[in-house]
Amino acid sequence: MDLRYYMNEYFRLERWEIPAADGDGGFSAFGGRMPLDDHHRGAGGGMRTGALLTNLDSVGGILAGLSVLPRWIVTTSLMATVTRLDHRGPLRAHGRVLRRGRNSVVAGLQVVDEGRDDVLVAACTGTFAVLDPRDDMTLEFTRPAVVPMPPPMADTPAPEEFFHIEPGTGTTTRLRLADHLRNPWGILHGGAMAVLVDVAACRAAASPGTPDGTGAAGEAGTPGPTRPDRGVAGLAAADTVLHYVRPVRVGPVEARCRLVGGVPGRTLVRVAVHDLGADDRLVSLGSVVVLAV
Repeated sequence: MDLRYYMNEYFRLERWEIPAADGDGGFSAFGGRMPLDDHHRGAGGGMRTGALLTNLDSVGGILAGLSVLPRWIVTTSLMATVTRLDHRGPLRAHGRVLRRGRNSVVAGLQVVDEGRDDVLVAACTGTFAVLDPRDDMTLEFTRPAVVPMPPPMADTPAPEEFFHIEPGTGTTTRLRLADHLRNPWGILHGGAMAVLVDVAACRAAASPGTPDGTGAAGEAGTPGPTRPDRGVAGLAAADTVLHYVRPVRVGPVEARCRLVGGVPGRTLVRVAVHDLGADDRLVSLGSVVVLAV
């Protein structure tokens, strides 16, 4: 199967610039729309949080990038509060620049469910570092910028396959770096990291000794089964904080999880991601609330 898809083609993300009102001197806002295709769905019935964060990274990235032209950006953190997981779709995002400094941009994003009368499903703050573009990067845009929604793809792989996340259970999950997972800087796309952290946190919460005694992740003390189109059965990532500490250029990367607390049905997982091919250096830190759904 050919996996050489761009990220927005896999998630079918449509994006459009919303120019600032005349005379206010502000920055453009940005909108986005994402259909709820079957390969996006998680145990909660709606879009997996890792997929949602990937789309917010894409919306926030182009929003922040256009605000600093002729320079560009890389993501340094995503902090999302997820209010519900049972989406009907399509989901619609709106992002705006909260602050543009000399070396960084802060963006605020929110997501509503059009299929549920625009109920709020997530709110996110993203931070982005400003960098000079590479010599071979083309930063030319027709304004207002529009990225159409790609058509559905046949035989779409599940996220674990598309993102080269190795099968497994327990508190350690590994991703193999591939060219289609690199961003224009040649490093691992921030959305790929978000999906890895989602999958790793849910696998860790399903491991023996978790606070969840309800059996949602299998019988008490037993790792739950995995399904390629739904992740870990009965568990879904919700609120997520993800910091990008260093770029990933080599790989593979390994997400190492630690359960730090919780109550039945709700587990807090800390995730440290290391680049094994770069002397095991720490590249990302995150925390994820995993819910039994």
